[in-house]
Amino acid sequence: MAKKLAYERYLWFHDRLRGKKYPKLGDLAGRFEISRRQAAREIEFMRLFLEAPIEYSSEHHGYYYNSDNFEFPGLWVSEEEIVSLIVSRRLAAAMPDRNLKKKLDQFLEKIGQNIDLDLPRLESRISLKNVRYCRVEAAIFSAVLLALSQERQLAITYSSGYTEETTQRTVDPLHLLLYMGNWHLIAYCRQRRGIRDFLLSRMHGAEVLAEKAENQAAAREIKEKIETRYGIFFDGPATQVVLRFHSGSARTVRDQVWFPGQASEIQADGSLVLKFPVADFREIIRDLLPFAADVEVLEPPALRQLISETIARMAGMYRKK
Repeated sequence: MAKKLAYERYLWFHDRLRGKKYPKLGDLAGRFEISRRQAAREIEFMRLFLEAPIEYSSEHHGYYYNSDNFEFPGLWVSEEEIVSLIVSRRLAAAMPDRNLKKKLDQFLEKIGQNIDLDLPRLESRISLKNVRYCRVEAAIFSAVLLALSQERQLAITYSSGYTEETTQRTVDPLHLLLYMGNWHLIAYCRQRRGIRDFLLSRMHGAEVLAEKAENQAAAREIKEKIETRYGIFFDGPATQVVLRFHSGSARTVRDQVWFPGQASEIQADGSLVLKFPVADFREIIRDLLPFAADVEVLEPPALRQLISETIARMAGMYRKK
């Protein structure tokens, strides 16, 4: 981190030298709130290690380049950081707020100019594709971000996904989650007096209020639960789910990560046993049905029963025809 902060100072000083602005020692010290001695060391480092042709002008009482051919070296970043930059640009496409998206693009473009790599060209060969996601109004996304960052209450107009009812809610924003292409606001609902999951796509209005949001201690707990539970449903105690994928599907599933802390084991018959914690069975049932008879729930009994009942209802629909 210290090297990256120093790089910012070198780059700032380089821009002024290249622009023939004759920057002074005090300019560098004042800009980055460092001592004049430290500023002198930074300039000396540029001379010795970056081979920058820096000279001092007595006439202008500042520094300058004695050659216009000097090229400042690229930013020192690792392969992982380069990948992160590219992914960040792709993820920006999922942001509903166009102004925020534009600012992020400009910021990443500025960083990319100081890297010895053609990021735009590389980015053009990487795609991020979301399907079956719901659109979010830019103004609502901005209001949610503002309320979340300033820890202020948010007044929303919200339509339930289970009924046609539209209600007015006042919430304390706690956590914003992008899951499977959809934005979720986890917040304390003052009307319902509890933690609720609000889809931003179902918000028809959002206003940041002056009142401070409370229940901030719950934000850390929510993040922990999200990271230690399978899927979108995280409220409630975790239940260990044990699945057996038969040999046909086992070859596919063994290469997949269903949950970061999952445990998997290949059996002698070629099947795969997969284990991970689940707080709510609704999503896991939907995720298992596409595997049909290639997967069996071993534990818990309650999930086995729900799967059995779901399959029976599906079979009944086809028998009627």
